[in-house]
Amino acid sequence: MKLFYYAAWLAVLIAGALWLNKHPYFRIASIDIVPTEGQAALQYASKEKLFERVRPSLTGSFFSVDVGRAQSIVQSDPWVADAKAERVPPHTIRIRVSEHKPFARWLRDNEHAGLVDDKGRIFQAAYDAELPEFDGESRDMPLMIENYRAFSTKLQPLRLKILRLQYSPRSAWTLMLDNGVEVRLGRENIHHRIGRFAEYWSGHLAAHAHALDYVDMRYKDGFAVGYRSKSERPALPKDDDAEAPDTEAAESAAPKNNNKAKTRRR
Repeated sequence: MKLFYYAAWLAVLIAGALWLNKHPYFRIASIDIVPTEGQAALQYASKEKLFERVRPSLTGSFFSVDVGRAQSIVQSDPWVADAKAERVPPHTIRIRVSEHKPFARWLRDNEHAGLVDDKGRIFQAAYDAELPEFDGESRDMPLMIENYRAFSTKLQPLRLKILRLQYSPRSAWTLMLDNGVEVRLGRENIHHRIGRFAEYWSGHLAAHAHALDYVDMRYKDGFAVGYRSKSERPALPKDDDAEAPDTEAAESAAPKNNNKAKTRRR
């Protein structure tokens, strides 16, 4: 007899579930695509396009739609870093979207190979706005973002911007500035070296920016400069200040260049 009652209750439950699943009240009536908390609106992903792509997978009953599939469809958008779909009773599906925020362009073999977001993740999407270029291994993107920000803080008072940041396989850092001057920091004491560059730039080098090819900061007691041509090579200023550099021929481990001069502190 007990078995009969159990079977009857099971049949009632199944019938109730089928009724709920087919009842018009529980048909999906709303699909909400919203940004993650802390963001007012989607900036890069198109809410309209996401809706059109996901809508065919969210027809039917609130209880039976495949929210996992809808979530995967949204995540396949190039601008979506992450998505989470959830049911909101009685007839709404809400999809929270976290976007990639473009920070830089990733270079491989001097070719654009993708975009880098503000978390150091590489993704593929069309984007026309100006961004700095990062030349380095994909695993090093978070470190490159950290140092780009630190270097930019030092350069901002000089009204200099980094167009390209390179982190070589030998862990050497090189910057290409928006005035066409390359700054070589090397592997060690890079934050101290960028600080010394800022000091020397404002004190002596800015006036010769049009003639400079590179500034090599890989010297313990000074720096070296390379000029774009011999005809453009100016005489660096001298004065009686103990901090003022003097010029002499460079004979060091820095890269050879016929148009190079080295300065050091007295």
